[in-house]
Amino acid sequence: MMSARFLTVVLERAFNMRDGFGREIDYMRISVIDSCNLNCYYCNPCDNNEHCHALNILSVKEVLCIVRAATRLGIKHFRLTGGEPLLHPQLDEMVLQIKKISGVSSVSLTTNAVLLAQHAKWLKEAGIDSINVSLDTIDASEYERITKKPLLEEVKHGINAAIECGIRVKINVVLTPQTDVVALTRYVAKKGTDIRFIEMMPVGEGHTNGVEPYKKVIGTLSKLYGEPCRINTEKTKEINSGNDKRKIPDNGPAEYYIFPELGIRVGLIQAIHGKFCDTCNRIRVTADGRLMPCLGSSVTMDLVPDSCEFTDDLEKDFVIVQALKAAIKAKPGCHNFNDNAVTYTKTTETKTTEIKTTELKAAEVNAARNMSRIGG
Repeated sequence: MMSARFLTVVLERAFNMRDGFGREIDYMRISVIDSCNLNCYYCNPCDNNEHCHALNILSVKEVLCIVRAATRLGIKHFRLTGGEPLLHPQLDEMVLQIKKISGVSSVSLTTNAVLLAQHAKWLKEAGIDSINVSLDTIDASEYERITKKPLLEEVKHGINAAIECGIRVKINVVLTPQTDVVALTRYVAKKGTDIRFIEMMPVGEGHTNGVEPYKKVIGTLSKLYGEPCRINTEKTKEINSGNDKRKIPDNGPAEYYIFPELGIRVGLIQAIHGKFCDTCNRIRVTADGRLMPCLGSSVTMDLVPDSCEFTDDLEKDFVIVQALKAAIKAKPGCHNFNDNAVTYTKTTETKTTEIKTTELKAAEVNAARNMSRIGG
């Protein structure tokens, strides 16, 4: 057993962690629960989440332990996701406690906003820095077609409540051939928030419903609002937008555009047509406590070995730090949705083994993957 003094010395050596390709990893997405109160067809192409029961959920204590260990490696930005994170019974308390941890710079949330009106005030008081709302349409019938739930008005109320509380809000849109880019942009412009259009990954429905983002979004909006200017987010880490006059760091992979006759930023996240892998700064934790070095890779790793028994939190911190180091070092150079096998890395106290499934065609692997279960 390692001495407490040795563990303290090692853990106090906080540093900025870089992966095998020299990228600084300072951003962690944590899926706190894997259930959802919607049933979007691109998350669940087989309609296999009809009743939305949680298979896995991380406790507040577990999340705090993960965050504390991550900050020791220089990870300072944290995003809570799901499933739908607002289904977590202690999410407000979780945010409050994360914000108290030394080394945490920002805590944000990605939500479908169905329950946001009930939580906005508490999240603001807990110290949430920003909220991304997933909203693919403002047409009620189309919303119900996508999500299988008639809850668009609840979402709008949630967005309004967050903005009224002074929370910075961004709208995320999964881009499909049916997306009404103009209607969504006009709606968001009235709110004074950013909007980001996200290219559907070639997972499940993404194999057949993908759309080239630049042509559909920028091409369409240019006809209405003039030729845009792209913002250099490499040099401009803090950007003002819309009604939000604070300087807020932007930690994600979006490329942003400003249009002459539009007062908000329009972002594109292009996993296929505009790979952002060379600047990727993130790592993911799933709701069942696994590490995903890359969402576009099938490799997962145990965060805490099954057989470990800890005498105190210091020893557990040390083990999680080592797991995070291993996951960051295992991060691939770029995402590859053409993996031919699913790899699961299993860690014990003494060894790490890799278990590969039977070789499958890439299309079969990706079609079977469920976005709601991997904390996208």
